[in-house]
Amino acid sequence: MQEKPYEPVIGQWYLDRDNRIFEVVASDEESIDIQFFDGDVEEVDWEVWAELAVTTIAEPSDSSGPFDELDDELNILADDYHPSPEWS
Repeated sequence: MQEKPYEPVIGQWYLDRDNRIFEVVASDEESIDIQFFDGDVEEVDWEVWAELAVTTIAEPSDSSGPFDELDDELNILADDYHPSPEWS
């Protein structure tokens, strides 16, 4: 890990002081878009970014974090699915 970076790097993963893991997914002159490991996306302005206490980290080895909820929803749907006897 390194000291707080001054410029966000798209594709870089970070860890903040609240132990939240996120990746920078976009930036422009006004804001930085970050996506947390659980899939939530947040837009922060440059002033907020400058105040964040973040360190760079390696990409998480389990990249399924954002899809965990989706998998659960699909399993529920699959469990509730019962094809009509007419389809047999």
